[in-house]
Amino acid sequence: MDKWTRRAFLRASVGTGLALSMGGAAGFLLSGVEAIGAEAGGSPNVLLIMTDTQRLDDMGAYGNPIIKTPHLDGLAEGGVKFTGCHTQCPACMPARATIFTGRYPMAHGVWSNGVPLPETETTLADIFAAAGYRTGGAGKFHFLPHWPYRKSDLPTMERHPKPFYGFQEFHLGEDGRSGEHHLWIKEHHPEYYDKPDDQLPAEVHNSGWTARHTIDFITRCVREKTPFFAFCSFVDPHQPYNPPPPYGTLYDPEDMPDPIRRDDELESGRFRSIARSRNMTRHTERLKEQRAKHYGEMTLIDACVGRLIGTLDALGVRSNTLVVFVADHGDMLGDHWLWWKGPYHYAGCTNVPLFFNWPGRIGAGRTIEGLVQQTDILPTICELVGLETPLGVQGRSLAPICRGDTDQTPYDYAYIESVSSGATSPDWQGPGPARPATDRRHTIDTFTIRNHKWRFTIFSGTDDGELYDLEKDPNEFDNRFHDPAYSSMRGTLMAVLLDRVGRTRDPLPARTRPY
Repeated sequence: MDKWTRRAFLRASVGTGLALSMGGAAGFLLSGVEAIGAEAGGSPNVLLIMTDTQRLDDMGAYGNPIIKTPHLDGLAEGGVKFTGCHTQCPACMPARATIFTGRYPMAHGVWSNGVPLPETETTLADIFAAAGYRTGGAGKFHFLPHWPYRKSDLPTMERHPKPFYGFQEFHLGEDGRSGEHHLWIKEHHPEYYDKPDDQLPAEVHNSGWTARHTIDFITRCVREKTPFFAFCSFVDPHQPYNPPPPYGTLYDPEDMPDPIRRDDELESGRFRSIARSRNMTRHTERLKEQRAKHYGEMTLIDACVGRLIGTLDALGVRSNTLVVFVADHGDMLGDHWLWWKGPYHYAGCTNVPLFFNWPGRIGAGRTIEGLVQQTDILPTICELVGLETPLGVQGRSLAPICRGDTDQTPYDYAYIESVSSGATSPDWQGPGPARPATDRRHTIDTFTIRNHKWRFTIFSGTDDGELYDLEKDPNEFDNRFHDPAYSSMRGTLMAVLLDRVGRTRDPLPARTRPY
């Protein structure tokens, strides 16, 4: 079904500066927002908050005793918190496309970073715009490639007259200070143009800039009595780990937890050559310092989230606003001698925080340990606010869980993939020498299923894989894929994985006739 038809379905279904000042290391002070009146009724609002490269344990609410994230903790503990959410692809662009479409990478087409989200896809913003909402977003979207940093021609509202993937208002601040954020610094703060992030004031840093635009958008919508779908997407705690003062020195590196790793992984592990690369080892050599700065980035984000929630309270719309929080994927942070994200499907890379908070509307103080996926976010939001889920969505709604009707999650296994087999465009732009246009048919792709007992992975084109007995080996050290004692279970899990791969196919276009 083409985009026009899908949007026609939506229409038929639904009808018609932030002033930042430092308040010590704890965060920012709210200013410039006045109360507009009593809690607004009518159509509920939605605030979707996203972080980049945040693993599950990067918050106090998820069991980290060191990190300071009081505002995020309050939201998670005051809502429905999921501990078993896994990304469907631990890479920025595929994961974000999945969250915004409710579809698997093989369905929405963003199989790797560097592949634009097709304009034929219907996004969360499209759904809300069709329902009469004002849609606005700020920060990292990553629906389009943004390499080379600071030089890519990313759209701005001035240069892009039509909505951007359903967003009527959008302010892109992507990796490497790309997009509008880079242009804003150049025009309004030229003294910081060539400064690294750890030398910027917090209000000039991407996190402060993203929060400012989101607060401005929400404030205008409330004053105009227009329901809103707001997307606040922080580019951090993505590497490089370099938060602005005072967050870069907020944590003592000696207080950082040790990584999950064993020495023998450098000799026999599947990813030993990657772990030994200079790009990895230079971070491993400064592991605790890097993790301390990563934590600092999270505490800065937490301060910004505190401002967002304070704005909803001050404007009198908190109880009419569904707040959703998710990360696109995790970060290895030195576990198994690896960093960042990639085709290594360890829990640190795939398991992400997800929670829903809506005072008085959904259950509070509940923790759900069952398996859920990023595919489920779109249908859950739609059901909770009373909008139809469009055709082609493959995720399952978690609304019954959020309402307290059940604790049963919809999956026996979560599905994860990392794909590298695909075409390279003739106009390839990237680091290193030019690549010829090619159809990469013989690279290794990674497909995984996991639950609380097993993690099973296949590397395509090889006779190799990974099988971890998580009850005996929760840290995923001992690969039993070739262990004869596990041959029967390997066959069972292979059948499950094959079934899950088959279910990722695109259900569109819709069938219209029997013949």
